Amino acid sequence: MITPLEKTLLSVMILVIMFGLGCSLSGKDFKESLKTPKAVIVGFLSQYIIMPVLAYGMAVFFNLDRFVAIGIIIVACCPSGTTSSLFNYFAKGNLALSISLSSITTAAALITMPFLLAFYTGPFQTADIKVETAEVIKSLIACLVPVAGGVFLRSRSERWAKNMEETGAALGIIVILFLIVSWLPRNFEQLLNADIAILFTSIGLGLGGFLFGYWVSRGLGMNRRSSRTVSLETGIQNGPLAFAIILFTFKDDAIAAAILWPALLYSFFIVNTSTIVTYFMRRIARKEWFHFENDEVKNDLFSQGWLKP
Repeated sequence: MITPLEKTLLSVMILVIMFGLGCSLSGKDFKESLKTPKAVIVGFLSQYIIMPVLAYGMAVFFNLDRFVAIGIIIVACCPSGTTSSLFNYFAKGNLALSISLSSITTAAALITMPFLLAFYTGPFQTADIKVETAEVIKSLIACLVPVAGGVFLRSRSERWAKNMEETGAALGIIVILFLIVSWLPRNFEQLLNADIAILFTSIGLGLGGFLFGYWVSRGLGMNRRSSRTVSLETGIQNGPLAFAIILFTFKDDAIAAAILWPALLYSFFIVNTSTIVTYFMRRIARKEWFHFENDEVKNDLFSQGWLKP
């Protein structure tokens, strides 16, 4: 169960996080996306096609409990957040593309999420557990209004926006830690007795997003750097937004807690898997850079006639 105090604190922190997300975005990000339309389109479709299909497929394959299925599908239908840009920075990805994708997917969420949730959660809904489209839209508006406020603040003051962006990013980690520290101990027995399929789904959703996002991008002719970015943007969802939709949409605390369970597990595991994936991406990026740099030096020397090939 989620206590009223926990629900209130979570709601406040989530709204601050979304405000911080808005502070990381600007109108220029949308203009930048027009310079690389192919990469943005591939990233957008990876986000909103691969992830929901992957979550739905695992829910059906493992015959997951309806609460778990709905929770993991809600996570899969969310856009990416500022955390993905942070991992892209360390992975030597295309940071401009990462920010552009976060901007586009977040702006589109108000239209895409209600449709996707209605479609993919439909088979798991019952008379007492319904994902009401109107409630989802209200929850999204409640979360996206602070995003718009953050974008406005950035247009007025880059310095204050940067401070709030960092605050929001830090709160994103604090929210996960808060849930782990306050809620997980009370449900530790539930974790120990959890079906292995739930744990596999919580971990597999992010890993599957990484793999499909990367190889779909490569298959469509994108370079390795941009493919790494699409990979991370696809696998790393906006966990706090998923928490908000669950808490704001489901009024029954017991139902909200049951649906929140897989979202919490995903958020906990994605931090660890993203760190590992980013480490290997960074190592590969360094090798690519040294190879590229050596080729540039050789071409420069040969073109100047200093050395003969």
